[in-house]
Amino acid sequence: MMENFKLKVFRVVADTMNFRRAADELRLTQPAVTAQIKSLEESLGIALFDRIGRDTKLTPAGATLLKYARQIEAVTNDAIAALAPYGGQEGVDLSIGASHTIAVYLLPKLLPQLLSEWPKLHIHVTSGSTNEVLHALTEHQIGVGLIEAPAFRPDLKIETFGEDELALIVRPDHRWARKAMLRAAELVQESILLREMGSGMRHFVEEYLEQNGVLRQQLRTLIDINSTEAIISAVEAGLGVGFVPCMALEKALKLGSIKAVPLENGPIHRQLSIVLLNGPEPMGPIGQLLEILRENSAARGSLSESVPTNSAKAGMMHSGNGKPRRRRDPLAE
Repeated sequence: MMENFKLKVFRVVADTMNFRRAADELRLTQPAVTAQIKSLEESLGIALFDRIGRDTKLTPAGATLLKYARQIEAVTNDAIAALAPYGGQEGVDLSIGASHTIAVYLLPKLLPQLLSEWPKLHIHVTSGSTNEVLHALTEHQIGVGLIEAPAFRPDLKIETFGEDELALIVRPDHRWARKAMLRAAELVQESILLREMGSGMRHFVEEYLEQNGVLRQQLRTLIDINSTEAIISAVEAGLGVGFVPCMALEKALKLGSIKAVPLENGPIHRQLSIVLLNGPEPMGPIGQLLEILRENSAARGSLSESVPTNSAKAGMMHSGNGKPRRRRDPLAE
């Protein structure tokens, strides 16, 4: 264990703000965690946490130490990764921050390949909005971010590694279910199920609609939902039609509980990006993960799942000029 153990305990408690959860994560007893924090505070001569009733908060000194503890963790992981060619992998941690779709539908398909190279690796995945992922990265809470929305941050390295598509879905008995192509203007006729205001997914849908003559004020958006799975369930229940990532549709399409309807001047594309702190190219598990993402993107194109539609030619999508093009799926087994 290269990282100072007391600092590690402090960092985990600071991240969870809960001594019991920290004890579970560290596989220690709660009294042992409390003893480590007390010993660290006594050695430094300052209080790191304010404990008021059941609430735990960092003191200003604790907040300052946490920044350095996270930097120490990152440097320690880099050192362990550099030593890996000599036979050591014990204690390597990888913290990934990912947008919801990537965390739920993409990473589970890629991480087995990473674990085959790093069998002792401990992976921590946190999902959140693009802004939350970027904040976690700059605060050294994660080592790499994977986002779905565009980000313009000159202080960070941002690299596109793939592309996802957003599909319009309806119930199988909906009047649009057999349409070969739907015009954007027709969407004002139905209740539209979208992600919550401010989400990247909603931004891409509204941008597509405005480019095709439909203003957001014209939409009937009676229900906003902060979950892709909930939108699919709501469509299945007949609450409206919805927009969701193609990567999320595999099970529902196989069950036949929803249909994907092709859009005129569609599909709606969004880029998937890697975000890193400025600096040299990462080594170790992060470097390996980046290689996996780049190889999948370069070898097979779009990262979305195949989505059967009712267009005249199965397996084809229509570009804005009306010419069909074949959908590619890099992760289909």
